[in-house]
Amino acid sequence: NIAWKRVGPGVWQHHIPVRNANSGELRLIKVAPGQRLPEHGHSGAEMTLVLRGSYSDATGTYRAGDVAEMDETAEHEPVADAAEGCICLIAVEGRLRFKSRIARMVQP
Repeated sequence: NIAWKRVGPGVWQHHIPVRNANSGELRLIKVAPGQRLPEHGHSGAEMTLVLRGSYSDATGTYRAGDVAEMDETAEHEPVADAAEGCICLIAVEGRLRFKSRIARMVQP
């Protein structure tokens, strides 16, 4: 019963309120099977816990129960599993830095 908000083709998210929003954000993200997220970097740390399915990027493949950690030096373009997609819990500091002009224009 999650109130998913569509943020792009095959991508939905749900923000989870945190007490001190100045220190970062917590969100669930759901990505449709085979969907590629826009290439992006990070302006702070990001930790991703895969809850269901899996995704791959240049650093490897992450399956349910895996945690991926990125910092401001990392850039990646995650792709959800072709059969089942993925659902992840993501904790981020700062904003994402999208490479594509279109992704930057629609970024909240």
